[in-house]
Amino acid sequence: MNEAMLSRRSFSGALGSISYFLLLALGLTRCQSPHPHQTELDALHQLEDSVSAAFAQLEALPSDSVQASANWASANLQELELLLSGGHIEITKAEGSIISEVSRARRLLKDHESRRNRLTQSTERTHLQLQLLTEAIAQNARVDGAGTPIDSTYIAEQVQTEVRIARELIAALDETTDLARRGMNVVEGARLDNDSLQTILRARLAQYILNGIDASTPEDS
Repeated sequence: MNEAMLSRRSFSGALGSISYFLLLALGLTRCQSPHPHQTELDALHQLEDSVSAAFAQLEALPSDSVQASANWASANLQELELLLSGGHIEITKAEGSIISEVSRARRLLKDHESRRNRLTQSTERTHLQLQLLTEAIAQNARVDGAGTPIDSTYIAEQVQTEVRIARELIAALDETTDLARRGMNVVEGARLDNDSLQTILRARLAQYILNGIDASTPEDS
C-alpha cells in the first residue's frame, strides 16, 4: 500500500516537472517569435543607423577648419573685388580663373556653420522620433502620446513619414559634408595663386595711380 502510494506520488512529481518544462519551452518559443510588425521595426532601426552614419561624416569635419576656410574665401574675394572695383585694371583669362576659384570656394562654404547647427538639431529630433515610434511598436502600445489609437494603418503611415523625413535629412547631411570638403579643397588649391594675383593687381593699381593711366596687362598665352 505504501509502495503504491509512493509510486503514484513519484509519477505525479515527474509529470509535474515535465509539464513545467513544456510550459517553459512554450513560453520561450513565444518570446522568440517574430514581432507582427518586425519589418517596420527593422526599417526604423536601419534608418536610425543611416542617419547616425551620415551625421558622423559631418561631425568628422573639423568645424574650426571649415569656418577658417570660409572666412578666407570671403575675405579674399572681397579684396579682389575691391582691387578691381575702379575698372582701371584689366585681367587676363588665367587671372580671371583664379578669381573664379576663390568665388567658388566662397559659394561652397557659404552658411556652413548655420547649416551645420540646424542639421545637428534636426538629427537629434529625428533620432528621438525614430526611437519613440520604435518603442511604441515594439511594446504593442495601443495609443500614442497624443492619445491616437495605434493600429496597422497608423504604424504604416508613421513609418512612411519617418522614412521620408530621415531620407531628406540624410541627403542634407551628405550635401553639407560634400560642400564643405569641396570648399576646403578649393581653398587649399587657390591660396598660392590668389596671393600672387593680389600682389600683381596691387602693383598694377599702384602704377595706374602714379602714372594716371590704365595699368597694362600681359597678353594671354
